[in-house]
Amino acid sequence: MSIYYYFDILIYDIFNFEFIVISPIKKMDSDKARLNKLYLALEEVKDRFLSYTSRNKSPVRIYTHLDADGLSSGAILGKALYREEIPFQITVLRQLERLEIAKIIEGVTQNKNFLIFSDFGSGQYLELQKNLISKYDFNALIILDHHIPQQVSNKEDTKKIEEIYEETKKWQVNPYFWGIDGSLEISGAGMCYCFAKCLNKANLDLAHLAITGAIGDIQNKGRGKSFQGVNKLILKDATNSGQIEVMDDLNYSAIKPLNEAIAYSSDLILPGLSNDINKSLIFLKTRGILMENPDGRVKTLNELNQDEKKIVSSAIIEYASLKLDLEPIKIIQKLIVNRYLLKKELKGSDLHDIADFSNLLNACGRTQNSSIGISIAMGDRKDLYQKSKQIITNYRKSLVKSLSWIKDNDLIKQKEWIQYFYGEEVIPESIIGTVTSMLIFGKNNIVDKSRPLFGLAKRNNEEVYKVSGRAHEKIVSKGVNLSRAIREACQRSNLDILGGGHPPAAGTKIPVDKIDLFLENCNIVVGNQINVPRID
Repeated sequence: MSIYYYFDILIYDIFNFEFIVISPIKKMDSDKARLNKLYLALEEVKDRFLSYTSRNKSPVRIYTHLDADGLSSGAILGKALYREEIPFQITVLRQLERLEIAKIIEGVTQNKNFLIFSDFGSGQYLELQKNLISKYDFNALIILDHHIPQQVSNKEDTKKIEEIYEETKKWQVNPYFWGIDGSLEISGAGMCYCFAKCLNKANLDLAHLAITGAIGDIQNKGRGKSFQGVNKLILKDATNSGQIEVMDDLNYSAIKPLNEAIAYSSDLILPGLSNDINKSLIFLKTRGILMENPDGRVKTLNELNQDEKKIVSSAIIEYASLKLDLEPIKIIQKLIVNRYLLKKELKGSDLHDIADFSNLLNACGRTQNSSIGISIAMGDRKDLYQKSKQIITNYRKSLVKSLSWIKDNDLIKQKEWIQYFYGEEVIPESIIGTVTSMLIFGKNNIVDKSRPLFGLAKRNNEEVYKVSGRAHEKIVSKGVNLSRAIREACQRSNLDILGGGHPPAAGTKIPVDKIDLFLENCNIVVGNQINVPRID
């Protein structure tokens, strides 16, 4: 048969296999046992998917998110369906909002395409259930998402999770149904990889894209940037199949000049060196390291030999011990981390280190170049890859410009329990989430890390703000849950709006005339979450 597929990258200005029925939360299960239960569920939806697509030859419509995890998800699904000779169409969206859902429903009721939602959908499942499944008796869809489902306050709400599982198990596959933490143990790309592996064991060679999505969502939060839970098992697939090499290395960018990598590291702040590339270069030279290549360029981490790396690590440990009052073992834990390398990619390229690869995909998605990102993830290494180099260069410049603008103009506004800023005409919706993340998770003194930060960007041609909330892990561990906070703040503001995400990162859209009320309600809810109840 002839195969066709195409990308429909739409970044809108709005933006009968009987398997074991299990309780959704089984914390005593091993990672492998929980993953096996996930695979059993995927086997059933796979059979239904193949049965439908064997009868209906309309292209499968894949809808996915624009970030690195979403593009990795789309690439996995695209590659898997291409191998099965199933035509498909990938559409990338800023978010799965009601207007987008209405457009999707209008199209599918005419063409009867099978639908796959990846890296979103669980936060909107009630809209799909009400307006598509119930209204049109159409359930030819799969949600492959890792976010907490709509109406669930937090992952401990096991009763509600079990209810949703029973209602939607034929067409929704969510890790929380089996006690897998979607904010830490598996990404959207991981869910899509597991589905692809069920389709065909040959898709084992797509495991590296699942790891790319997980790193894009900052899920390598174990000691030394290691993975936990199901992600660890997926990584094993990737290493066993020869795709990924995991090595211990210095916790700096491998492709930046080393003095810049040290100066701008957000993981190990060194007084006197951080934010100063000249002093960092002097520091390295005084340790006897030949830091310049014959052409005068400062060496990158990739260009250092093992002896040079040992000298650098010893020098950093000695310096940090004096400046930070930390025990050497604590410094080593921050300095030496896992680096995940794609063995088939050129050393020093933007694709060799998966952290750089995920940054490249994120840049493509957030600059309306999603088709380029997905094509690269699916294997293109020619013209589109060359174009992507300029895309990420321009993207980085826009981020630096945004951060400088916020700092220079003192734009962070404070409430009792939260802080926020407006992007105004400088920071567009497409990068407001990234900028907010850099402020909270990066090294800077611009924001207060003990309070959640909300970035607000007004949409073009629409009287709404895109809201991106971020919270540092230190306050998440104390009870702050932004997914829940945003949903509760919307309810308190009498806003029937979709929103959510994960405890440290969540978002929504809010009408311009309701933004002040929404922010005040966020302030109240966050205060309540950290056990400081406030009476209205």
